[in-house]
Amino acid sequence: MPVPQPARRIYRFGRFCLDPSARLLLKDGQAIPLQPKVFDTLVLLVENAGNPVDKDTLLRALWPDTFVEEGNLAHNISALRKTLGEAPGGRPWIETLRKRGYQFVGQVTLGWPESPSADAAPAAAPQVIPKARTWRRMAGACALSGVVLLAALAGYLLLRRGAKTPLRNATFTQLTDQAGQELFPSLSPDGNYFVYASPASGNWDIYLQRLGGKNPINLTKDSAADDTQPALSPDGRQIAFRSERDGGGLFVMGATGESVRRVAGFGYFPAWSPDGRQIACSTQSVERPDSRRFTSRVFVVSLSTGLSRFLTQEGGDAVQPQWSPHGHRIAYWGVAGASSQRDIWTAPAAGGGNPVPVTNDVHLDWNPVWSPDGKYLYFSSDRAGAMNLWRVRMDEQSGKVLSRAEPVTTPSPYSGYICIARDATRMAYVQQVTTANLHKVAFDPAREATVGTPAPVTQGLREAVRPDLSPDGQWLAFNTWSNQEDIFVMRADGTSLNQLTNDLHKDRGACWSPSGDYLSFHSNRGGRWAIWVVRPDGSGLQQLAPSLGWNITGGVWSAEGGRIATSSDYGARPFFFELARRPDGSFSFGAPQPFLEQAGTPFVPTSWSARGDKLAGFTPRADGSAAGIAIYFFETYKLERLTDFGSYPRWLSDGRRLLFNHRGDLLVMDSESRKWHRVLDVAPGEVESNFAVSRDDRTLYFSRAVSEADIWLMSLK
Repeated sequence: MPVPQPARRIYRFGRFCLDPSARLLLKDGQAIPLQPKVFDTLVLLVENAGNPVDKDTLLRALWPDTFVEEGNLAHNISALRKTLGEAPGGRPWIETLRKRGYQFVGQVTLGWPESPSADAAPAAAPQVIPKARTWRRMAGACALSGVVLLAALAGYLLLRRGAKTPLRNATFTQLTDQAGQELFPSLSPDGNYFVYASPASGNWDIYLQRLGGKNPINLTKDSAADDTQPALSPDGRQIAFRSERDGGGLFVMGATGESVRRVAGFGYFPAWSPDGRQIACSTQSVERPDSRRFTSRVFVVSLSTGLSRFLTQEGGDAVQPQWSPHGHRIAYWGVAGASSQRDIWTAPAAGGGNPVPVTNDVHLDWNPVWSPDGKYLYFSSDRAGAMNLWRVRMDEQSGKVLSRAEPVTTPSPYSGYICIARDATRMAYVQQVTTANLHKVAFDPAREATVGTPAPVTQGLREAVRPDLSPDGQWLAFNTWSNQEDIFVMRADGTSLNQLTNDLHKDRGACWSPSGDYLSFHSNRGGRWAIWVVRPDGSGLQQLAPSLGWNITGGVWSAEGGRIATSSDYGARPFFFELARRPDGSFSFGAPQPFLEQAGTPFVPTSWSARGDKLAGFTPRADGSAAGIAIYFFETYKLERLTDFGSYPRWLSDGRRLLFNHRGDLLVMDSESRKWHRVLDVAPGEVESNFAVSRDDRTLYFSRAVSEADIWLMSLK
């Protein structure tokens, strides 16, 4: 007879709902972000509601085996009081007991979101299930089978059931239906035509199409470089766009593709000022809003002088700027510091003022676009489970938010890249459906070629990416890439699936230890990104180096298991830890040891040679794109560049050849001759960056992503 598991407890007080297991605090159904130690303080006090908890007890529970000043606890209490406000009757929820400690006051209701057995919880116990969390789980469990119609219907019903759109008379029309992706729509001022970007010709080009027409015109067919992110000028006569031609930058051309000229040698996501004299842009691009890890700034470029000025300060993150219709403010979004939240701000377009937050929550909020009258700011968000459209009422001049976010529901499981026509009766957006499944294929190391057709290991239940194979070749670890990013382990044939993490934190990049008894991964569960380890059964979760004050990602084990190579700030600080095992199997670790002498050279290590004498990795550019494969030699303390393209290399067993990814394709290279060639026969761009190789070099595992993105039109009567 199975042993009943304890029910997960939910605490409700006033307008708040506290779920300790999910590490979630909600107010009126909206998630409230808290620092990890602040959250733990709240849980301890609520679990002892009505009873005093002395300071020593709190300090020992929050910081075990560590001496900290009492001021840290006072800081947590102060943060909680600001977050919670006053309890009914005007009293604070947390009362200070002089020279003793603290006490949580007010009525607390205990409930269970689910009852595993009659013994685990009383049948009459109240059931408190946060709506947003429930739908998030449903969305994460939905199978993206590739049937776009079914996926769109599921997303539409999901959001309609949660809340009704304020735009009740909307009709929806599909504008593009080519195979592959059509992105970045921009509507003409009169609403009669639109431009967009597509890779249908083999590289990214910009197309013009009449609304209601089916014959797109390729405006950049004479360019062999990628041209993308088009934006029509306010008068409809010009198109600003990003191009990789001649070293890359911002360009402007006529509305039918003539008179191309460079505006700036940098920039992504151009946005016109209302008078058409300036263009705002970000210094970095966005491939997926949930995977941003760089620091971008917003600049404003004058078209008459070519001079540029920065709008946002260095050290923050700002992408996808959008000018307000009367020229007062520029909206943008970015990663909110160490919290890794994706939030939206606005800043005075003239500069010199502080940014004003539009969102501040755990949801992924991106792609802000102003309504033509400046009264609303529309954006994409996963706050109801699926990625769809929302809006808030705004004061355009001050940036003050005047209302709570309300849904603008589209019949789509994933909506983004919004554009609103000047008459406000039409909105273009992209409906995107992506599947990412693990595949395996035989590899002949002598011929340096794959054998046969790749076979799926997973099939459509989730976006499965970043596979890593256990040393014995029996198990695959991977992480999901959707509303919730968690670590999974399963047999190499796709059976015996086991979920190791299950929470709102982002857990990525699982990597097996050489002994196969632990997995490392990077996660933001501690506030900043850090390396964690866990056993394959989900036990033994431990953070490595929790005292470091910067973000750490990656995590590559040396062959003997005594070191882990990592990077921070996307390669800016490559270093490794010395590891040792304690008697209980947990790890002790030394101080981080930098290993790159060339100052200012970024390097992301991804594969340690079997002999332990060198590390393969790649060197990222400032905009986040991969600048090429490189090898670090421990004997000479030097970094040697092999290519000016490619990323995520892995050594083959001979310690000489490397497999690596380049723009979604797999290549093999001899590190001495530097000759390379393609090894995998799949459509270009379909292979996700990380992949795995068996120890005998005879099997490759990779994630194959297929994305269908079409442009739709929402019309209002």
